Amino acid sequence: MEGIFAIIGIFGGIPLTIWIFLHHKFKVRAKSAELVNALINKDKDVTSELIRAIGFAPSRSHSDLRASLILGAIGTAMYIFGRAIPEEEAEVIFGGLASFPFLIGLALFAFWFFVSRKDEV
Repeated sequence: MEGIFAIIGIFGGIPLTIWIFLHHKFKVRAKSAELVNALINKDKDVTSELIRAIGFAPSRSHSDLRASLILGAIGTAMYIFGRAIPEEEAEVIFGGLASFPFLIGLALFAFWFFVSRKDEV
């Protein structure tokens, strides 16, 4: 019975933490959007400085490149970790697990190379 609680705690704790973070972020953005809508309804001038002060930041340049490098590094580190374990199957298992972040990072890099980079010019 204790094993079930441990499994639920481990696999339920991670999604719960992510949900709490995203829910808080959504609530903050919704309040900021309400404030901007209230200013627009009162015929106030909404400037770019005001938008930045409220918290609506423009997307960073090269964010796809940054995410692709991070995911590629995570995938590479997982593969190296699998090679360091002296089990025969560890390399295959960790290589398979490492392929997910590595391939997502590769796709983000391709998206940055073919789309995002050309939009900045």
